[in-house]
Amino acid sequence: MTLLDFEQYRESRNRRAYVPLMLFLTVIYLAFELAFNARLLDITGTFATRHDVDAIEFYGRVISGLALTLAVWGMILRHANATYQPSRTVISTLFWAAALLLPATYFGEKMLLDRIVAHSTGEQRRDAMFLQYIKRDIVRGTIDAQQITLDAAVRQSPEGKAFLSILPLMAMSVDNIDEKAQEKVKEAMASTVRQDMGGSDGHVFNEQFVGPAEQIRAKFNRYEDLAAAFVRSGRTRHARTVYENALANEITGTRDFIPPGLKFDAFANLPPFVATMRAALKVPDDIPISASMTAEQFAAQVREPMVTQEVERRIAELDYQPETFLDGQEHATIGREAMEAVIAPALALVFSVLGALVHLYKSAYYLLYSVRTPTALAHGIVSCLLVGVIIFLVRSPNEITRSKLFTSLEEQVNSASHWGMGHVLNTSVRWMIQAQPRFYPFNEADRRMLHLTFGTRDLDTSEKAAPAPALRDTATQDTTTQDTTAQDSNAKDAAPPSP
Repeated sequence: MTLLDFEQYRESRNRRAYVPLMLFLTVIYLAFELAFNARLLDITGTFATRHDVDAIEFYGRVISGLALTLAVWGMILRHANATYQPSRTVISTLFWAAALLLPATYFGEKMLLDRIVAHSTGEQRRDAMFLQYIKRDIVRGTIDAQQITLDAAVRQSPEGKAFLSILPLMAMSVDNIDEKAQEKVKEAMASTVRQDMGGSDGHVFNEQFVGPAEQIRAKFNRYEDLAAAFVRSGRTRHARTVYENALANEITGTRDFIPPGLKFDAFANLPPFVATMRAALKVPDDIPISASMTAEQFAAQVREPMVTQEVERRIAELDYQPETFLDGQEHATIGREAMEAVIAPALALVFSVLGALVHLYKSAYYLLYSVRTPTALAHGIVSCLLVGVIIFLVRSPNEITRSKLFTSLEEQVNSASHWGMGHVLNTSVRWMIQAQPRFYPFNEADRRMLHLTFGTRDLDTSEKAAPAPALRDTATQDTTTQDTTAQDSNAKDAAPPSP
């Protein structure tokens, strides 16, 4: 007798005979769903590449389709078992149900995402762009968002990844997020700009300033020797010619006369030596520089103005009017892709968690039902267990949900929402963040056992590297260089991003 030979069940009158098959299929589904949930968290909790985002969206829709198909198959098999349907009819019905539900779910989720993005305003799309910068800099560790301490360990923890997945979506509900986001971007960008410009102030002073300054100091020593010889000669016409030739050949490379007796500060401020320092450190003409500066003077008078100028320049590139992000306008593509990058990861995480919960419930129910537990009692036992787990996890705060940033976001989401929807959203988000530390280790072990990456890069060999941004500027140079550590980052900020 096969599992689908319903005609054989006529004699036994066993209305539960379909349950072993559904239990087997549901457990197989859960093995893939839980593995996918672990990989989804790894990808959406970082600043993933566009390839990774596309891959995780594809498999997420396929798995959602399988979840819905399994739910409908359970109803079909239960009805077939109860009414003694022929096996051929049941198999045909299951096939057509899968053929209809899998593509319907796949394209339905895509249409839902596209509809949300299509109905977003210019302000929301611009906010999404800034929020992607904030998420990137939190991932890099270059921003301390409202005193939440996301060090490397916390950022790579399950709760940290879950928070980073949902952070942009929560922030979209905050009033004036564009102004708040821009301030955070400026704070983070200053650190990034310093890295782009060579590293810390002390490192640049030692590695880039000291060398040219010592060369100028050596020329000053030679200048003093030449000037002393010129003075001893009585400053005759011939001595002046010899002195000027020596200056041109050994000191300045020009016929400019340098009077004897200059101190090093004055010597270092002569145009040829200022030009040397500007060229060596790429200092703009409106910022003074001299080889006579101390490390403290260099940091305050050169590096700080340079960093400020570059931050303002990059912010100006991002400061587009909201209407330019609307469909048909200059930055429509950038805005739509940034909005998708905010919505898609959170949406995928929600569907994944819902699918896992529903099928965990079904697995427990099928297990009880298969041992002849009455239907109502089986549902009651599983429901009580599920509600108990949900309440326990909601009341189990962790470092993320206790942080000032998270509680501030919760308050602002509540104040911006109506009919209690803010409280529902906050509770759901809190539960997901607090549930991940409990489930992620098991999910990740399952994924590793099955050797699944769902089309994404192998994070196991690059855990210490911050992923390349998924956002690229369509108008300027692509700056998706990977960031290795917070102290050794060569990643560059791009102009407006697109996922």
